[in-house]
Amino acid sequence: MDLRKLGVILLVFLLMLVLFTGNKVEAVELQENLENISNEDILKIYDQITAEYTNDEIADMILENKEQISQEAGVSEDVINAGAEFIRNTNQEDIRNILENDANINEIRKSLQEGATPGDAVANAITNTSTSEKIELLVKILLANNTVKLVFGVILILFIYCTITRWIIYNKAGKNGFAAIIPFYRQVTMYKVCGLSPFLMLLWLVPIFGWIAMFIIAIMKRILLAQAFGRSGLFGMGILILPPIFYSVIAFNKNIEYEGEEE
Repeated sequence: MDLRKLGVILLVFLLMLVLFTGNKVEAVELQENLENISNEDILKIYDQITAEYTNDEIADMILENKEQISQEAGVSEDVINAGAEFIRNTNQEDIRNILENDANINEIRKSLQEGATPGDAVANAITNTSTSEKIELLVKILLANNTVKLVFGVILILFIYCTITRWIIYNKAGKNGFAAIIPFYRQVTMYKVCGLSPFLMLLWLVPIFGWIAMFIIAIMKRILLAQAFGRSGLFGMGILILPPIFYSVIAFNKNIEYEGEEE
């Protein structure tokens, strides 16, 4: 989703608030309402709406009125659909925070007063926003999304768990377990556990050929790790596909011991 769409999502939300007042407004009247609206007005109406409706209900109402919103805002129904999904999958408090701190209402209002359509007004506001501010807003919106939060949470848990299992594996192999938490050194240690020279990592500096070689080495490394602990090559492919599970077997199975060469 590009930044133009993200900005239009904000406007769709404003339009949705106007529609929820129960008054069917014409495009000219809507234009006047948006020209005079302030950040404080937006937050006040937003708080009133969210006190009565859940995000799912708000998103459903946007979709039910998307034809009218599309005509009055001058944006496509695809963008409105994206806005509805954004609202559906984002915590209300996070949306409020974005509206309060990142919605450039003054810029939008200025463009509207100069005769721009609502959609163009938001596009102009985004154009006049600095790159750093755009990136900051994009990150905020992504991190506010419940699905993204869940994915990041799962990734973080898996990373921590794999780091713990690596620590145990390194200890089993007679290496320093704390290497698991040190970038680069953790890779050096893993190469040594697998019986490979850490200098092979220099192949990353060789374009194309080196990268292909490193891809092959990455597969071999899993197989060699499995063999270093008395497991088969098939087990090594398991490490490649499902590392948390197969690392766990090596780390926590007391019957599995390191059979490689210790320094």
